[in-house]
Amino acid sequence: MARRTTAKVLVATMLGTIDSNALVPIIALYALHVGADGLQMGLIVGLYSAVHAPANLLFGRLTDRIGRTRTLQVGIAWDAVSLVLYSFATGPWTLALARISHGIGGGLVGPSTMSLVADASSPERKGRAMALYGMSLALAVIIGFGMAGPIVSRVGFAMLFYVLAIALVGGFVVSLTVPEPARTTGTRGLPWSRLLAYARHPGPAAGYASIFSLYFILGAFTALVPPHLQAELGYGPLLVGLSFTAFAIFSLLLHYPAGILSDRYGPAMASVIGLVAVALAMAIIPLVRDTPSLLALMALFGVGHGFVFPSSSALVSKGADPDQHG
Repeated sequence: MARRTTAKVLVATMLGTIDSNALVPIIALYALHVGADGLQMGLIVGLYSAVHAPANLLFGRLTDRIGRTRTLQVGIAWDAVSLVLYSFATGPWTLALARISHGIGGGLVGPSTMSLVADASSPERKGRAMALYGMSLALAVIIGFGMAGPIVSRVGFAMLFYVLAIALVGGFVVSLTVPEPARTTGTRGLPWSRLLAYARHPGPAAGYASIFSLYFILGAFTALVPPHLQAELGYGPLLVGLSFTAFAIFSLLLHYPAGILSDRYGPAMASVIGLVAVALAMAIIPLVRDTPSLLALMALFGVGHGFVFPSSSALVSKGADPDQHG
């Protein structure tokens, strides 16, 4: 039963996160399409993360208080409505409002799905559980990146938004079949002081530091690599997008082996291996001069991402109070 429930959560996670990934390659273009200038475009692109980050913290707390499945269902439904709102944007400011709404919905989906996976896994298999969760996210990246360009180029932006909304409706239907974990039903949550005290322990602190480092570097990586590929290799947007899809595939393939390593030898070791791989990938960016070296770069970064995500998540959740997984 636990495996079946976990499978449903992973499917809901994948369908519930394809939307945000699919918009990554095209949101700037859509902002220009509705009349945004350069400054407005940058603000619109960044609005999702600006809203999503604090929403995760706020709604994670809400997930602990009122239950996982309820917040998951509300979040996926909210995202579906937000995707339809994108299609009705007539200018930069209406698009900005749709972007804010999308960030709020995503802030409900992430903590609830991750908490459900953490609830269903035993401490000795926490690495594998987080690896499967990360694999569902990586698959959403691959599908989202792969579908955005072809759909927009052939049938336009609006059709992409409608297709993503339909995928979210599918995720909502799946979420209706996910049972609420018994230990979170009716929970009133725990004091912030208790959570902060736990976060200062070496394991959780190392997990938070690892995931922050990974995504800090990922931000730099996504800013540095595309211009380098364009200037040095003459690659256009299509080839740049395909190279990032290759990175996501490598990450997907490494998640579960990293989860096994994390469970057997400790998540700290897997995190260190991943961070070293990511650091090496950053260091060799200037050396990329052809397609084989580009694939090696993406493979190395994918290895790093695949190792850090499940191990850092295990560090954070392994000893956490189940009532504060959110």
